[in-house]
Amino acid sequence: MRNIVKMIFGSHLYGTSTPQSDIDYKSVFVPPPRDIILQKVKGTISTKRPKSEGEKNYAGEIDEEAHSLQKYLRLLAEGQTVALDMLFAPLDFIYYSQEWLEIKANKDKLLTRKYASFVGYCRQQANKYGIKGSRVSTARKTLAFLDCAINQVGHLAKLKEIGHEAIVKFIADNDGEHLSVVKIDQGDGSTINHLDVCGRKLSYNASLKLNRSIVQHLVDEYGYRALQAEKQEGIDWKALSHAVRIGHQSIEFLQTGNITFPLENAPHILAIKTGSLKYQEVAEEIENLLVLIENESKKSQLRPEPDYQWIDDFVFEVYSKQTK
Repeated sequence: MRNIVKMIFGSHLYGTSTPQSDIDYKSVFVPPPRDIILQKVKGTISTKRPKSEGEKNYAGEIDEEAHSLQKYLRLLAEGQTVALDMLFAPLDFIYYSQEWLEIKANKDKLLTRKYASFVGYCRQQANKYGIKGSRVSTARKTLAFLDCAINQVGHLAKLKEIGHEAIVKFIADNDGEHLSVVKIDQGDGSTINHLDVCGRKLSYNASLKLNRSIVQHLVDEYGYRALQAEKQEGIDWKALSHAVRIGHQSIEFLQTGNITFPLENAPHILAIKTGSLKYQEVAEEIENLLVLIENESKKSQLRPEPDYQWIDDFVFEVYSKQTK
C-alpha cells in the first residue's frame, strides 16, 4: 500500500485546536497489486482505539483514516466535506506525491455545485436542536393533525388512510415550512410516500399510533432542548461549531471554488466550540447560513456534475502502474 497523500486534519487544519484536542490524520492510498487484481481493495481503513459509548478521545490521541484513491475520488465527486477539506489542505500540512498534485491540477473537473453534505449537516443540527421556533410550532401542529385523524379513523389506521389530498392540504395550510411529502426507495424498485416533519419521516404505510409517537417524541425533544438552550446546558457545542464552520466553508466554496485553511474565522469557530457564545446567537447564525447556502448554490458557476471519465481514466492509469 502506497500513500499518495497524508495530512494532519481536523482542528489542527482548521486552526481551532485546543490543548484537549486529539490528532487526526487522513490519507489517500494506492492499494497493493494483489488487492487490485483480486478486487479486494478496502475503500476505507480506519485506525482508532475501541471506545465505550460516549467515550471521547484523550488529548493528543491519534486517529487515522485512509481512503483508497478510487473511494476518495468518489467522495470528492459527491461533494463530501471530508474530501473537499483534504483537497484544499495547504501543502505544508501534508506529505504528497505527483499524483496528488495532478488531482489538484484537475480540480475543475472534479468540483461541482453539489452541496448536499454541506446543507445536510447544518440542517441536521438545526433540526436536532429545534433552532428555529417555527420547527417547534410545526411539530405541535402535526401532533394536533394526527390526533384529529385518530379521532376520525382510529389509531390503528395507516397514515395513507387520511388521504394524500388531506395531507397536502395540511402542508399548504402551514405554508409548507418544515413539511413535505417525500418518496423513499424501498430497495425493490418501489417507493413509499412519507410525510417529512422537521426531518423526521412518517411512513404512509405506518399506523397513526406509531407516527404520532414519533412526532410526540420530537415535540418532547424540542421542549427539553429549548429548556437546555435557555440555561446554556446540555448543548453539543462542538457539533454546532462544525455546523457553523461547514456553513461558512460552503459559501466560500460555492462562490469561489476554493476553501481557505486555516480558517479565517477560526477564532469565531473556536468561541462556539468552547461554549463562549450565547446559544441563541449561534442558532440564528446557522439559520442564516442555511438560507445563504441555498441562494449561493443557485448562482454558483461550478459545474453541475464531475467528469467521471477523467476519474475512471486517472484511477486506471495509477492502478495499472501499480500492478506492473
